[in-house]
Amino acid sequence: MKTRKLIGRLRLWMTGPPAETPRRKLRKALRELKARQRALEAELERTDGLHARQRLRQKIEVLRAQRQKGVRRYRAIRAD
Repeated sequence: MKTRKLIGRLRLWMTGPPAETPRRKLRKALRELKARQRALEAELERTDGLHARQRLRQKIEVLRAQRQKGVRRYRAIRAD
């Protein structure tokens, strides 16, 4: 190998791990949304009040919509 190529490889090796890609960030956010949704669903099972249950259902629906939008975006990024 030529010196220039060796220096380029060495530079890549020395810079450390690559920064988080948008795909990884999105996947991490989706996991967090899923965990939050599961927690709210568990709380819904324990809740008795009608108003409180309604409010929890609404929050779950919002999280579900956010996750669906994120999944569509993730698949679009992955397809590129």
